[in-house]
Amino acid sequence: MANVAELIVKALEQAGVTTAYGVPGEENTELMLALEASSLKVVLTRHEQAAAFMACVQARITGRPALCFATLGPGATNLVTGVADATLDYAPMIVLTGQGARARIGKAESHQVLNLQKLFEPVTKLSRTLMHPEEVSSTLAEALRVATEPRPGAVHLSLPEDLAAEETDQQPVKAPQQARATVMPQALAAAVELLKDAKHPLLVAGAGVLRGKAAPAMRAFAEAARLPMATTFMAKGILPADHPLHLHCVGQPFNDHIDDLIPTRDLIVAVGFDPVELAPAAITDGGRIPVLHLSDVPAALEHDWNVTCDAPGDIARTLRGLTAGLRGQRWPEDAAVAALCARIAQQRRSAHPGTDGIHPADALRAVEAVLSNDTLVLSGVGTHKMEVARYLAARKPGQIIIPNGLAGMGLALPGAIAAADLGHHSRVFAICGDGEFLMNLQEMETAHRLGLSLTVVVWEDGGYGLIRAKQEADTGQHTDLAFETPDWDHLAKSFGWSHHRVSDPEALQAVLEDHTIGLHLVTLPINYAQALERDDAFRDKAA
Repeated sequence: MANVAELIVKALEQAGVTTAYGVPGEENTELMLALEASSLKVVLTRHEQAAAFMACVQARITGRPALCFATLGPGATNLVTGVADATLDYAPMIVLTGQGARARIGKAESHQVLNLQKLFEPVTKLSRTLMHPEEVSSTLAEALRVATEPRPGAVHLSLPEDLAAEETDQQPVKAPQQARATVMPQALAAAVELLKDAKHPLLVAGAGVLRGKAAPAMRAFAEAARLPMATTFMAKGILPADHPLHLHCVGQPFNDHIDDLIPTRDLIVAVGFDPVELAPAAITDGGRIPVLHLSDVPAALEHDWNVTCDAPGDIARTLRGLTAGLRGQRWPEDAAVAALCARIAQQRRSAHPGTDGIHPADALRAVEAVLSNDTLVLSGVGTHKMEVARYLAARKPGQIIIPNGLAGMGLALPGAIAAADLGHHSRVFAICGDGEFLMNLQEMETAHRLGLSLTVVVWEDGGYGLIRAKQEADTGQHTDLAFETPDWDHLAKSFGWSHHRVSDPEALQAVLEDHTIGLHLVTLPINYAQALERDDAFRDKAA
């Protein structure tokens, strides 16, 4: 006989869950004992939000469900932001929260007891409160199935403390392996005909391409048909930076180069595109351009886009089917595409010396220079995220993680810790704004305790720059959004990290090249305000 907590952990082991991130409490003591006796690695974090962010990043890297846990009440509420991030970035996650004894659930008032099932319903794909031993195995199997569907996400189970300790003879129920659906032949035929009739199609690849392991098929299709391709922030790396068909990222809040090309297209081929990352109107000239939608799930039609053909199914198989159906048809070289690629290349090469603070492009050029094929970069959220999306090129798909569904600040540091602890990459970098980094800096202790090696690069501008730019774009003025930053050197040393202050791109590159082992905090002054044409374009687009 085992208790319910032990049953749950056994089922998670069988499902391939390897790590549990969280902060324990009195109400999940049985769960902690079961985890300690299992093969799962338990990573004690310093805040529940960070635990959820860690599980989210691990799930994005591995494609397998990751586990985060917390106690009832404030422990559970602290998880919510990170859980929502996993759901909107489509990362498979299991969330286990402790709960008071079953006799307390439903009372009008009971210490720390909230309706956790309802609390997590809006930010998960499934949320349940376990009440009987007999339902545990089947409910957990269903949760694992839902979490790992073609469009994955977070699922939540609330475990009352008395149920966790109750003995049961139940055994884990193994969810059957899900096969990816194949596109219907009639939908594929319609997609081929629609594409054949287009004179100037544009491919837009989204994060679903990476989730579906379809990046090689995506590249092969683009090259076989000679079709230009842009990606969303989360799908960077499908094509090399200098590829003649690569138009880099779409989705900036200001008018970017790609925005000038989109109105000249007569068909958007949206592949693995998630509207949660970018409003479809941004890639369809406000809904004017028809869309061929290729993804693992049907298109969400409530958006402002004209989905003329929807062909849901396994993305790689669909792309191979399209290639066969086109029978060698290739589109002629496009002068507008070539000119756009040249402008992007020139922008990426341009240096900005002699300025007050480092230009984002120069800082990211230094980062890109030290990337190898097995390096991972995580971006936080803020003005720096836009710059990472625009200037930093990945050597391969999935090398740069940019949270862009929920786009919650605070992910980069805990996410980098999870990635470094996973050990799949030779080096892990996090790029943060000074405002974001301070939101989860307590996890510097977690990284030191785990004995990890990683580098965090903090861009310092002393305020919430993206909000300031938006306020100025809307009103011509901004509220007080400035703040002070700590003594970075003392902060780093207090957590057992090394600190490096750099003031130019060459020094940044040297530090990144020379300090590969251990924990390193690199701070630098950044200058977002130099690109005046970008600020004007931001206002134009906002208007």
